[in-house]
Amino acid sequence: MNIFVSVMKNILSFLLPDSMNYGKEIYRSISPEEIMHLLKENFSKSEYTFLDVRNGDGLTVIPGSIEIPHNEIEKNFSQLDFSKTIIVYCQSGVRSRKASKKLYNLGAKNVINMDGGILEWERAGGRVLKKG
Repeated sequence: MNIFVSVMKNILSFLLPDSMNYGKEIYRSISPEEIMHLLKENFSKSEYTFLDVRNGDGLTVIPGSIEIPHNEIEKNFSQLDFSKTIIVYCQSGVRSRKASKKLYNLGAKNVINMDGGILEWERAGGRVLKKG
């Protein structure tokens, strides 16, 4: 019976919105400004990875990002170092929320979803590079 309950919780965690995940925070969603503060105060470059989960449709990218489309996370997550904090972003924050949840379920325990995506990052003065 315990196995059944565990399996059902895993299935429901994919189906239910994040806020309904039994009160358990599975990843953090924070603003670009908060991320910039963390990067200045707490992290060295070797402790985090930016992950762009757009489908190659972005015109700009945060320098040093790894690009894995959100619908290919399960297939390509081995490209990521789960010992680092993974900062996930997309254009506006929708796909990155889904990708952050997938990463957590794949075993990543230090996942930060960037609220507002790269659009908010740029508005907050974050550095970007033009693609192409």
